[in-house]
Amino acid sequence: MNDRDTTAFDSRRKDKVRALLAGGLVLGIGAAYTLAAWTDNEWVFGGAGPDDNNPGTKVYAMEQNTVAPFAAGTWTDEPEANGGYLDFTVQAASLLPGDTVYAPFQLRAKAGSEALTVSLAEARQATVPAVGDANSTALYEALTVQAWVNVGAADCSDGGDQTGGEVLVAAASDLDTVGAAPFDLLAGAAGAAGAPVDLCFALTLPAGTSDVTLQGKNVIPLWRFTSVVGS
Repeated sequence: MNDRDTTAFDSRRKDKVRALLAGGLVLGIGAAYTLAAWTDNEWVFGGAGPDDNNPGTKVYAMEQNTVAPFAAGTWTDEPEANGGYLDFTVQAASLLPGDTVYAPFQLRAKAGSEALTVSLAEARQATVPAVGDANSTALYEALTVQAWVNVGAADCSDGGDQTGGEVLVAAASDLDTVGAAPFDLLAGAAGAAGAPVDLCFALTLPAGTSDVTLQGKNVIPLWRFTSVVGS
């Protein structure tokens, strides 16, 4: 083989190698596309437990009953001021120095709610109606309050026995006094409402009150109970 033939052979060999390499590149690309076509996808979504539930949140809510003797149909949810009407009896509209008037009511965890821990978190004079003779700041500041947990309607009265209850607000406290300690509302069974908890409030116009300008005045005190998830 002469030099020309050798050169021609080498040239053809290089071309063949380049062709094989090119074929390999094409084959490699083709293989990648072929494998992609065989890809299988599996999707999952979030659930909760064996009953096909979805992730979510529980219910935490309470309700009140201010209408003794606390019939089942008088439970209401009052999240805004002024809220439910706490009845201190007719005598509360014509207080004399030394008078004390009482109002029973109940709180409970609503149907489907988890257990709650409740606090008397706020006590203040209402802003509706506006301050004036019908909502007197002077009378609000003159009155005192006492409150109990677990004192029922029968004992939430002048002749009742409040010694079996827990003190929520100590005797002779100013009306803006908040609760001394939280208390529990139990969850009901099988989605029912929880057992009611009795509360009792007492308003007093102290015996030593001598300010004659308080005569003919009225006032609207407010109390806000708040709850958090219980144990």
